Amino acid sequence: MDSFLRINTEKPYAVIGDVHGCFYEFRELVEKLWDKYGKDTLIISVGDNIDRGDFNLKTLDFCIELFEQGKFIEVQSNHMDKFVRWLNGKKVKVSYGMQKTVEEFLSLSEEDKEKTKRKILNYYSKIPLYLIVNDKVIIAHAGIKDEMVGKTGKKVKSFVLYGETTGRYTPEGFPERLDWTRNRKVEPDSPKIVYGHVVFEEPYINNRCYGIDTGCVFGNKLTAYLPELERFEFVRAKKTYYSYDTLWSTGS
Repeated sequence: MDSFLRINTEKPYAVIGDVHGCFYEFRELVEKLWDKYGKDTLIISVGDNIDRGDFNLKTLDFCIELFEQGKFIEVQSNHMDKFVRWLNGKKVKVSYGMQKTVEEFLSLSEEDKEKTKRKILNYYSKIPLYLIVNDKVIIAHAGIKDEMVGKTGKKVKSFVLYGETTGRYTPEGFPERLDWTRNRKVEPDSPKIVYGHVVFEEPYINNRCYGIDTGCVFGNKLTAYLPELERFEFVRAKKTYYSYDTLWSTGS
């Protein structure tokens, strides 16, 4: 869906950063959260659960399974959006680790390809552009500006999926990103904004904005943030699945 979703819940909830196919770290972190905060803890994902890691379809299957059980929800993200466009036959450049997900898909039998495609497209149609929880916390993949909250459209979707860039590129080929959190004017009732997309060695906190992609796929760790409790939980990466010469603050 290209609309946002507003939910109200009294259950505990935790937001997990970009998984990128790190299935075993993801499952371990989910189990850690449920053991520590209760089995009814809702797991929210900032997206980008596929590409670059070794277990992309397995991770996606787990997401869909948890979603169907009412225990999980993710927001739209650039890697997932691109894979869905590829599944729909659109011309996209298979890069930035997407080739791993594509290879997994192409290794399936023809029957399983069709079944998997239908399942993923059906699931994606139910994913909100961004999520507002209890009118206190906003989860958006690459972030969102206050003036965009409650709105949709191409401009909002582009920012939510890709963030803000200078128009230039880094030596690694990534768009050079602007830190949109720096100019945020925080009021007493300003919601927290939790996002991923940009890789940090540790959670990045600025102006009530929380960047929680801590590069698990690059060999660092997977992060969960519990906004109501102001707590973080981590699981270390089991290995380096993907690498660049420069990892931190590049963008994912």
